[in-house]
Amino acid sequence: MKQTRLIFIVAELFFLFGVNVLTAKIKVVTTFSDFASIAKEIGGDFVDVDYLSYGDQDPHFVPPKPSLALKLKDADMLISTGLDLEMWLTTLQDKARNKNIMDGSIGFVTVSPGIDILEKPEAGSLSRTEGDVHVLGNPHFHTSPLNWIPISENICIGLKRVDPVNSDFYEANRQAFVDRVDRALFGDILVDLFGGQQLENLLQSGTFFEFIKNEYEGEKLSSKLGGWLKEALPFRGMKVVAYHKNWAYFAKDFGLTVIGYIESKPGIPPTPKHVERTIQLIAESGVNIMLVASYFEKRQPTTIAQRTGVQALFLPLSVGAVPDATDNFTLVDYWIREINRAIVK
Repeated sequence: MKQTRLIFIVAELFFLFGVNVLTAKIKVVTTFSDFASIAKEIGGDFVDVDYLSYGDQDPHFVPPKPSLALKLKDADMLISTGLDLEMWLTTLQDKARNKNIMDGSIGFVTVSPGIDILEKPEAGSLSRTEGDVHVLGNPHFHTSPLNWIPISENICIGLKRVDPVNSDFYEANRQAFVDRVDRALFGDILVDLFGGQQLENLLQSGTFFEFIKNEYEGEKLSSKLGGWLKEALPFRGMKVVAYHKNWAYFAKDFGLTVIGYIESKPGIPPTPKHVERTIQLIAESGVNIMLVASYFEKRQPTTIAQRTGVQALFLPLSVGAVPDATDNFTLVDYWIREINRAIVK
């Protein structure tokens, strides 16, 4: 009798609210908030997404606390870079004891396949004397909107693998996400004329801005440019200095040239001698922008800014680091807006 009553209640809830209460959401955990933002776009109402590293944390150093292992304990899917950024992740996987999210398992997803990884060290060049060098290349690829496209594809593949019943839903959401990325980058007009994939290929190859010098119906295509690439034109071609090599992919997409770093070597705090060299470099090159992820110490960048007049921009590297950066799109909005503000001061 009790079992019959329970079935009746479940059926009644489904009828009233249109919800299948017997279907649990796919539990997804990502290493970083940026991947979580994309996973939510692809998974929609079929996923419950959480992440391990907050936007204002240094992604290289995340303490493997029991509370983080607990997040992984019942996860259906774990998403990571697939490079050597999250050296802390293996400890959490071991503590969680969840066979579904171990390396090589059905629920373990890496988002780097398909991405052109920058700054891969040459064979035989790796040494502790060179600092915290990433042996597989620069892992901060989320700063390029172009890279969100292969990231979304890898996440979509993972969701289809874990939840094949809803494959069509995930694929439709991925396609909508890619279209949103293309229109945010290039503007509606160029996407409607040429399709997003052709524009992506041109930007990736470095020939996009040469291409839009061509005429179309009596006007240069450059007049039809919109989106972030148009908004970023005021600083395209500028030289900047950075604290760490985490802006390389953003610089590639938006035409910045990073000529020096505040760190002596990757992961090594600047020495007084290196600070002096950086100050001299800024003075000689006429650089007026310094890009610093906001989780880094501020004393040395502030000192350099005071002595040179360079604008020190302490920018959030990831989603959630500031209230304005609620997803990947608003994060890039924030970066471009703050850089444009700095160059007119």
